[in-house]
Amino acid sequence: MEEHRIKGWIAKGAALALFAGLIGSAAPVAAEPTYACTVEREGELFQVAYDHPYDPGSLYQCRGAAWRLIGLCSPDRGCPPAPDPGGPIVEM
Repeated sequence: MEEHRIKGWIAKGAALALFAGLIGSAAPVAAEPTYACTVEREGELFQVAYDHPYDPGSLYQCRGAAWRLIGLCSPDRGCPPAPDPGGPIVEM
């Protein structure tokens, strides 16, 4: 009897893991810019586009030798305005 319960829990756990994997694969994957943020690129913007109709991407700005996420873009609102490259570092 106990062995039957254990097998049932294992089967339920496997089904749940499979379901979670399928749901997770439909969500966009976070990405970052494809090249390094260097002193020469200070203030430069980079949009990482997702292949997803409701979330077309993230907008990054190169500041202080690191890519900073400054906002998310959407089809209806577009991307946020770029912050002043000489101003304070803005990051979400």
